[in-house]
Amino acid sequence: MTVELPVSTPELEETLRRDRESLVRDALLWQRWVRYAGLLALVVLALVLGERANRDMLMPVVAVALAYVLCVAITGEQVRRAITVHRNVPALLVTADVLALASLVWLTGSPAVAARLLVGALLIVQLAVFYFGRTLGIYAAAISGMAYLFVARVLPPQASGAAPTLRDVAFTVGLFALVSAVLISAYGSFRERMNRLRLFCKLVEDGDLHPMLDLGVDKRPDDLTLLAQSFDAMRERLGEQIGTDPLTGCLNRRALETRLRAELRQAKRRANTLAILAIDLDHFKEINDTHGHPFGDLVLTDLAGIMRMTARDTDAVARLGGDEFIVVLPDTGWEGALIFAERMRRRVDEHTFASPKASMRLTISVGVALARGTDAISPAQLLQEADQSLYKAKSAGRNRVFA
Repeated sequence: MTVELPVSTPELEETLRRDRESLVRDALLWQRWVRYAGLLALVVLALVLGERANRDMLMPVVAVALAYVLCVAITGEQVRRAITVHRNVPALLVTADVLALASLVWLTGSPAVAARLLVGALLIVQLAVFYFGRTLGIYAAAISGMAYLFVARVLPPQASGAAPTLRDVAFTVGLFALVSAVLISAYGSFRERMNRLRLFCKLVEDGDLHPMLDLGVDKRPDDLTLLAQSFDAMRERLGEQIGTDPLTGCLNRRALETRLRAELRQAKRRANTLAILAIDLDHFKEINDTHGHPFGDLVLTDLAGIMRMTARDTDAVARLGGDEFIVVLPDTGWEGALIFAERMRRRVDEHTFASPKASMRLTISVGVALARGTDAISPAQLLQEADQSLYKAKSAGRNRVFA
């Protein structure tokens, strides 16, 4: 799932990092109970169905179980109390999982049934990759394979039975590697796509409804794809409801501020320029006073249509209120912004605003401001510069462009 997003800000990265640490802590604490339940089931199976089900086996099994419980309990308590979870803690617990599993299989069975270890190891691999990523999943699979080799071919047998041949061991390890690779690929990919969707959700949570989810080339027929599609549709509806001016269909002030922040981030990322135009209808108050607000609304709607028709697909047109409009021009320098502004001024000047009761020609004044990718400028400062240029255009006689 490809997500087209603005570059992440340090603040966003820090928020995601804190969320991730909290999730890791919660996962480790929750997995304590999975480990306790799994150990109990394994011990019962070993004592009841193991090939070496006698009293001599009881004490070593209990010792392994107690050592494992102590390891999980102590680690869990440290995780619960710690402010941040050390990155090696999940690997430590996975190592304990494999060692406990291998010890119980070795103590209760012959080398001929050592492959039981790899059956349990698949659960360890699955939980590792799903909650902590591909790297830990690969580590879990690798040490599980090594543990199987030791139990099957290296350690002295604890129960009678022939050791598997090298051919059998190679086949078993190969099959385990194949199944583990599928699990790691599937769950690892799912987790990466979920992290991308989470980044997208965080941007929307912060009010940025501009980025879009593109499920194109990497779309997969699973529930995560359906969730992403549903969320993207919800984002579009939210954008229509809270990001659009109801009269003209342009962006409203809130959506404009969000769009400006995103475009300024992109300009800094690409070391490019961003231009904005502040536009005002000349003598709009007189139009409302003379012809009424319905005609004034028609004029605003027509003007918005002219601006959207003039703008590129990558540009944005917003209405701040009344007859004040802003046009955002990404990747545009002074020359391009002035050419665009003059083209739009001329189109408005040539347009006839007409209704069944009135008809007239109108003009606009335009102020231009520019931000370079290297400039330390905020959206509010950029808007203020454009507004100052607009004021100079109106003071100079209106129906003109000033930069």
